[in-house]
Amino acid sequence: MVTPVEKKIERTVFTSFFQNGFIEVFVGIFLLQLGLPVLFSRSGFGDLQSALIVLPIALALLVVVFLIRKFVIIPRLGHVKFLPERRRRLSTLVIIPVLTLTATAIVSYFVFENDSMRNIFVTQIPFSLSPIIVFCAAAFFLDMKRLYVYGAIVGIIIPLSKILETVLNSRDILPGIILFTAFIFFCMATVFFIAFLKKYHVTGDENVGK
Repeated sequence: MVTPVEKKIERTVFTSFFQNGFIEVFVGIFLLQLGLPVLFSRSGFGDLQSALIVLPIALALLVVVFLIRKFVIIPRLGHVKFLPERRRRLSTLVIIPVLTLTATAIVSYFVFENDSMRNIFVTQIPFSLSPIIVFCAAAFFLDMKRLYVYGAIVGIIIPLSKILETVLNSRDILPGIILFTAFIFFCMATVFFIAFLKKYHVTGDENVGK
């Protein structure tokens, strides 16, 4: 039987896991992986070559992030076994991105294969709605309001950049805006991480819930 005090502790620790800049740095890496291939491909590299250049950069950043989590974050928060209700919500959250990305791929295929629907605005709808749906679901299941804002930013920034690039006939707007937004998220992650280090000190392992 889980007591109200244990629930409160579990929620506090769970929330703390997402107050250290992890989400912001993941969004930054995601945008970086989108923006850099576009930049490289427009600098003379092939699309596949550009993607292969960026992949190890993204993987290296992810390795650094998880190492920081293991050696810096966990020692301060302790190892936590989340409550069954929390685990069920997280399991449901995992399903939504899979369904959303699958639906986006199917819709995108039909849009690009149908000449009557091949419009600059129509073709950007799937790429806009997909991140918005995923972030909104994460905001709901994780009870983190700022994810609604992140979803709106990511959902709008890429289609808007593409549209502006086409309208203004400039090849630099799309990668420029995406990479600048990635930089902003990395800065936000740094601020969150520094605040986390100041708030939490190294502690022992702690198990909450059964």
